[in-house]
Amino acid sequence: MKKINKISLFLLLSAFTLVGCNDLLDVDSNRLVFTDEYQFKAANDTLYSMFGIFFQLEKLSDSYVLLGELRGDLMTVTDKSSLYLKEINNYNISDKNPYTNNIRDYYSVINNCNYVIHNIDTSVVAGGKKVMYREYAACKAIRAWTYMQIALNYGSVTYYDQPILSLEDANKEYPVYTMNELAPILIQDLIPLKDIEKPVFGSIFTYNTAYSFFPIRFLLGDLYLWTGQYENAATEYHDLMLKNSYIISSGLRSTWQVTNYAFTGNATVNWVFSFNSSYSNQLITSIASTNQYSPNFELDSLTYNNYVTPSDTAINNWKYQQYYYSNTLDTLGDLRSYGSVSLSNKELTFPDKLSKNYYIMKYQLINPLVDKKETSKQVIIYRTSLLYLRYAEAVNRLNKPNLALAVLKNGMNQTTLQNRKLIPQKEMADSAAYMNFSDERFTLNIGIHMLGSGNVNVDTTYYKIPNEPTITDSVEYVENLIVKELALETAFEGNRFQDLMRVALRRNDPAYLANRVAAKYQDNKEAIRTKLMQTSNWYLKK
Repeated sequence: MKKINKISLFLLLSAFTLVGCNDLLDVDSNRLVFTDEYQFKAANDTLYSMFGIFFQLEKLSDSYVLLGELRGDLMTVTDKSSLYLKEINNYNISDKNPYTNNIRDYYSVINNCNYVIHNIDTSVVAGGKKVMYREYAACKAIRAWTYMQIALNYGSVTYYDQPILSLEDANKEYPVYTMNELAPILIQDLIPLKDIEKPVFGSIFTYNTAYSFFPIRFLLGDLYLWTGQYENAATEYHDLMLKNSYIISSGLRSTWQVTNYAFTGNATVNWVFSFNSSYSNQLITSIASTNQYSPNFELDSLTYNNYVTPSDTAINNWKYQQYYYSNTLDTLGDLRSYGSVSLSNKELTFPDKLSKNYYIMKYQLINPLVDKKETSKQVIIYRTSLLYLRYAEAVNRLNKPNLALAVLKNGMNQTTLQNRKLIPQKEMADSAAYMNFSDERFTLNIGIHMLGSGNVNVDTTYYKIPNEPTITDSVEYVENLIVKELALETAFEGNRFQDLMRVALRRNDPAYLANRVAAKYQDNKEAIRTKLMQTSNWYLKK
């Protein structure tokens, strides 16, 4: 048990921030409302409160990405990096580190969500619908995601589901949960809400608020995945794909150009737009704001000034992928490096050498291509490729490695699922609903690996499961491919350390994480590896 006032008295003073319609994102407002002053009765009463929550989420965006990537194997620091970035990279974090001592910002999000959840009138009906229920569900989803970030980064959370509005509230004893203890609570809280539509607030400048909400099915899938409930995870991911028509579009493929049956050295690059939501249907959820209001996100500045840079591991992941054109023509190089990293801070270039301070192009794309204050900036949390890769991870652990490989190689559609050469009957025998991709909206689905590595869907030489002695060996082989695909597709997006941690914990093998992370170091590789062999060192100190 723990008292909230040991976390931060800040929570007692900021139950809610409201703003005027003309200054919707102007965070300088000093207007505060407390539980005895305001109740949510009208259908749009929660508009301002939701924007208050969005503003609180913005404070988490840089930490979310940097803690997920600098502690992983794909990002590292340079000589120009700040002391605090080097601390994170070296797992030697001081109490003053601004990226880790901001736990009060996480609890501020939770407290704001609790305030709305506790005060909203979900019985209000308009047009035959309980219109306030949308905001109620949205706040529970944001709260669940925030609790998950605390548990995964710090190892445990102090849990409370009522707003903290007084010293008396703060001095109460509250339970402390690990991720495994927290997950069942969040799951039971979210299950009744997974079919509730998200709120509709429209756009402010180029900031589309539709992407500011966390799909409950995605959250449930992640909670199930972390706790080993793989069929439930696969079901939630699949149903979200179906409900929202999420597919891996061939329009985002990048391809090496071929003339007279030879590579020309030129490429057609489309994948870069999968990270810039202005040009893609990949986006599901982002933390966003306008360039006119709210604090600036730092990620684009950090890469522009070479304070963070891709590791050699990240560069090699793209550089040495087998690009397959046909059974007689192939080369090296996954084209998703374009738009991920670059030797230039102004234009896309393909990585050609190691030991350079590359720019992380994804961070430069958090702002739109037009430099105006009436535009949005965003850090992506969920997108379609991540959804499919999480689905692949779940079905693979259901002893369906060929089905999981098909997500990467062939694409989830009826043609793939009916091909017994691709997916043997033993993996299809249970006819589970999460394997049903017969709906016509999935017809154009392609494999994620095809986005940057050519026609791997017809490759029978390189990209396949070898003859393994046991099903366990096949599952682990494909799981390693999924982890590699996460690096190729979602590098620098904030997930990497937790992806490695999830697999290492699943296998009860700390070396799975320790070896991969230590590989990016030069002078202190063995010291980092030794430290990471202790799972307690995977978590930040509160």
